[in-house]
Amino acid sequence: MLPWLSWNRNFRLLALAVFGSGIFFGVQFSLFHNFIVDRIGIEAHELGYMEALREVPGFLNALFIAVTIFLAPPLLGGISLIVMGFGLALYSQANSFLSVLIYSFVWSIGFHAWLPLQGTMALFYSEGEEKGKWLGSLRSVQSLSMLAAIILCKLAVDVLEFSGLFQIGGVAVAIGGVVLMFASRQLQTERENRFVLRKRYWLYYLLSFLQGCRRQIFITFAIFALVKVYRTDRDIIITLILINQLIVLLFSPLMGWLVDKLGERIMLSASYIGLIFIFVGYALLKNPHHLYILYCVDNFLFVGSIAMTTYVNKITPKRDLKPTLAMGVTMNHIAAVAAPLIGGLVWMKLGYEVIFLSGGAIAFITLIVTQWMKPQPLLADAKPGMAAD
Repeated sequence: MLPWLSWNRNFRLLALAVFGSGIFFGVQFSLFHNFIVDRIGIEAHELGYMEALREVPGFLNALFIAVTIFLAPPLLGGISLIVMGFGLALYSQANSFLSVLIYSFVWSIGFHAWLPLQGTMALFYSEGEEKGKWLGSLRSVQSLSMLAAIILCKLAVDVLEFSGLFQIGGVAVAIGGVVLMFASRQLQTERENRFVLRKRYWLYYLLSFLQGCRRQIFITFAIFALVKVYRTDRDIIITLILINQLIVLLFSPLMGWLVDKLGERIMLSASYIGLIFIFVGYALLKNPHHLYILYCVDNFLFVGSIAMTTYVNKITPKRDLKPTLAMGVTMNHIAAVAAPLIGGLVWMKLGYEVIFLSGGAIAFITLIVTQWMKPQPLLADAKPGMAAD
């Protein structure tokens, strides 16, 4: 039986919104680096500035969650997706570093408001105790739409060019936002906290910070290195992105199932062991074909987002769930702002290899920290408001 048939109405509407966001990222990932290098002529330090500014809205996630006092999550999520679409469509008008900088910041505001809401709604709209399975299915939906967008880019980029595809991606995610607004706005079954910073969640905060460092280094500089250093053309980049999404599409349900069965600590540990080798290989190997393989293998180790979401779902009471997810994203983005800024300057002074060796060291530290995970549900409920208990 198709998973779609077993989903409730709200989860289907959320899946359609996630499908739209997948179109957004399929277009953005496929075209962005070739666009900024070939059309705008951006250097590594400028990319670092751009990515650092783009991650700044991540600091506002706790504020975005607090806004749900006035706007229900599906409504705020729909607005967020529309803002994302508007920012991406504006790329079609970009002709300078400054314009790309501004338009990236616009869609980033929408994305960072959407990020914790997606996880929250997925947990509330899913049924039963095996949340990893539902989150894995949702990840497959996003991968399927990204796959469709990547194929479109590969087939139509010579006809529609960058501008036409950026506009299509923007419209698609905006439609997903409109659809989401029809989902149920009655998510909470009890009074929720709006802002939470608790000592008991320190490990989640630390893991989120380290994950932000590792993730941002690879996202910012892996494809950029292929384009800038090895002059990889856009057809090869699009093909790599296509392979990656096929991997995620095929293995997301399996990864979600493994998180449920084996636990977050085991799955994250296996992931970070693999990431250490990938970062070191990216620094030391000079054959671009080897780097293509490493890039695809990295995307196979995507289990972190699923495991972190199910982990926080186990360690927090319901009233703390949304604000804790938001705070985790905020911690993630403290690192995500600093990593590309420092990385771009390091690239200029020491070369790109040092950036990836640093990423390998961070993955090793995260592997050690992961061993402290004990995702048993807490029995004590949290008190309202901010606390440090």
